[in-house]
Amino acid sequence: MSEFLIVDSVVKTYPARRRTIADFILRRRVPLIYAVNGASLKLDRGRTLVLLGESGSGKTTLGRLIVGLERPDSGRILVDGEEVPYVGNKAYVNSKLRGKLQMVFQDPSSSIDPFMSVKEIVSEPLTKLHLSKNEVMKAVNEALELVGLDKSFLNRRSSDLSGGQRQRVAIARAIITRPELVVLDEPTSALDASIQAQILNLLVKLQRELNLTYVFITHDARVAKFIADYVAVMYLGKVVEYGSADDVFNEPLHPYTQVLLSSVPTVGTRGLPKTIIGEVPSAISPPKGCPFWPRCPYATDACKAVYPQRRIIENREVYCHIYNKG
Repeated sequence: MSEFLIVDSVVKTYPARRRTIADFILRRRVPLIYAVNGASLKLDRGRTLVLLGESGSGKTTLGRLIVGLERPDSGRILVDGEEVPYVGNKAYVNSKLRGKLQMVFQDPSSSIDPFMSVKEIVSEPLTKLHLSKNEVMKAVNEALELVGLDKSFLNRRSSDLSGGQRQRVAIARAIITRPELVVLDEPTSALDASIQAQILNLLVKLQRELNLTYVFITHDARVAKFIADYVAVMYLGKVVEYGSADDVFNEPLHPYTQVLLSSVPTVGTRGLPKTIIGEVPSAISPPKGCPFWPRCPYATDACKAVYPQRRIIENREVYCHIYNKG
């Protein structure tokens, strides 16, 4: 693995609430939510890493950290050997990664101004590159062609487009700077099945043609199985299992992964998918030890006391006390 993307022990917290006057007077600390808690991952160029997990797992926050939209509390993220700068820092302006990292958001109707034309939306990332009008139009037309939209869409407003067309516009905007890494946050979750398949096939085509590296965020294991080269399963800010898609889907190791992937049909399986017992614990006061133990059928006293150490099993990383025995 050439390690094009390295996520090294990244932590990101948010205050659980605003600090009050009483907090200042009494010197009380505001509780923190650990959105990402010590995540470490590696990915080679031109491949797809899927961040898979339920809502609140931290996968979207990690995606935003990877492209510099958030600043980690600790740890570091490197792309092609350079640490990813926070977009609010002056270092971002002179970074060689500027324009090389892009993100496609979950709902294009909320991330795209409905009153802007397709031309304005797609060309937006080029505004600070000091290009001529002809150069901008050439780039816009090329980006639209790559996502399967012709010039007739240039002056149409996004509010006049279908969900699938809006997502194609969002993808065109993301690739117009010819990025090297694109984070896709649930890009198909708001689409019906047939359009979802079209967008997934488009992403595969673009990756092959432009040598893109993807970090693909989803809660849908079936989508993950279709597009992933590698899978990182997240739960309450922790990466609980990481490995190649073939390994993870063929033989999931972590109990959470096993339940999460039980909805994906495989040859020879019978019966109904498994369901996860209980609700996701509060991120403000997560359980001590392994955060999954209150919902895990295999939980032991060790699970309730200490977070499991990383175990490497046949090139797979898993954090579970089941594999810490012996």
